[in-house]
Amino acid sequence: MRRTATTALLAIGGTALAQPAITIEVEDPVLMPGESTVVTMYAGFDPSDYAMAEVGTDLLTSVGSDGWRDAVVVGAMDGSRATPGTPSVTGYDGIEARQPNFGLSWGYADPSNPIAFWQAVYTAPVDVRDPMEVELSTLTRRYDVYWAMDSVISESRLADLTEGAATIRVIPAPASALMLSLGLAALCRRREPDRTETRDA
Repeated sequence: MRRTATTALLAIGGTALAQPAITIEVEDPVLMPGESTVVTMYAGFDPSDYAMAEVGTDLLTSVGSDGWRDAVVVGAMDGSRATPGTPSVTGYDGIEARQPNFGLSWGYADPSNPIAFWQAVYTAPVDVRDPMEVELSTLTRRYDVYWAMDSVISESRLADLTEGAATIRVIPAPASALMLSLGLAALCRRREPDRTETRDA
């Protein structure tokens, strides 16, 4: 049974993961309205395997594909028949990332662990008045590795996969909220009767 990761980052940046896992890295996890952030997905695998071969997954978001742009398969995983997926009401469907491992004559697969395989930009709506959260998760159908440097046939690690998860928080600018509250307070004061004049009359 596949499990869901509870954090956005698991040992990104040079430290090998202890098990097959997708991680979702959000460059700026807290945004103000109209701001953008880069989201990158990584594939990790057990150090006893040699390299990632293929990832077939969907990115699910609580806003669908609204606000998303520039989705690409990145780095060595942009091999034959790779695709960044299709924007949909649930996020991005049909993401496919793969790399070959031809060996000495044609070149070896990149053994980076974890290895980046997908990237896109998310921009928060400009008209957000209340804090909102954009929940991200993966739903994976294929997760294959090359078990050895000289192996050209991949093996599935889907049964042991930990799915990716992350959250982007959108918070309205404090200054805008303060100006709004001050404006409302001033409007209320202007509408109050002059109690001093009433008493004198």
